[in-house]
Amino acid sequence: MMAKRKGEKGPLLVLAALAVLLAAQVKPAVSAGGYTIDIQTKVRDIVKANRAVSPGFIRLVFHDCWVKGCDASVLLNNGDGTAEMDAVQNGGIRGLDVIQAIKDKLAVNYTDVTCADAVVYAAREACYVLSGEKIKYDVDGPGSHKDAVASSKADAAALPSPFASFSDLVANFKLKGFTARDVVVLSGAHAVGLAHRPAFEARLTAPAAEIDPAYRNDVNVTSNASPSKTAHNNVRDLGKAEAEPGVLDNNYYAANLAKKVLFGSDFALTTDGAAMTNMTAYKNNAATWYPLFEDAMARLSRLPPLGTTGGPRAKCNTPN
Repeated sequence: MMAKRKGEKGPLLVLAALAVLLAAQVKPAVSAGGYTIDIQTKVRDIVKANRAVSPGFIRLVFHDCWVKGCDASVLLNNGDGTAEMDAVQNGGIRGLDVIQAIKDKLAVNYTDVTCADAVVYAAREACYVLSGEKIKYDVDGPGSHKDAVASSKADAAALPSPFASFSDLVANFKLKGFTARDVVVLSGAHAVGLAHRPAFEARLTAPAAEIDPAYRNDVNVTSNASPSKTAHNNVRDLGKAEAEPGVLDNNYYAANLAKKVLFGSDFALTTDGAAMTNMTAYKNNAATWYPLFEDAMARLSRLPPLGTTGGPRAKCNTPN
């Protein structure tokens, strides 16, 4: 055997050192706040498998986080009609079983994951899937969003009304640290989803100056024929099956500028000059809207809980 020269490292020692160096360089791919690629993939697969209800996850995160912070209080069922989910503002919320499935799937490897985390993650991946992979934003990792221990129907009054004026919307958003521009930006989520007739009934008798007459008639016929009395938010999806989720893009702004939107609060955006300027910009260039929407959704997803929270709820509809 050839003797080692003084100071020469043996081949096993060299290989071990190389392995340590590579291990230090190769880190798990993560986005900000510990929302790892593994978590993202698990959630995204579930959202894709439930694409028909995925617009509901975007609505759900708003209805949860806007009330008393991201705490999954909207998922709690008191069993006596007094919970947040029982409020008229939360009529038609859907996909709650999918939120539980996401929480259960993640809890196998991430014991700190909460129901509130699952709501935030479902919305994040719904935006990604429905936008054709164009919308993505940072969210915080498991355990970052704490679960509420109680839920009150009265708290849902914090949600903006579908009948609100633009000034009322701005005032409501200001309470949460959001701006008048954010009102316009987040309204773009109405490119997807379903609306229930009571929320837009008044629009069906609005004058032609406020709603396109042919569109108004189509909405009336479609929602009347629907067993659940619903219609697609987006005019381009009006004749499609209710299970067809649509596409999350800047089409909402074209529809609104053409007076083809469901809610009075949507039409209200056309009553403000700055909002009209912004809508025109977003209609003309989706690349202007996407990053603004991403930023607003990221901030929405980090609204802190205002009420009492506890540990992760085993069942998302029941306090521990």
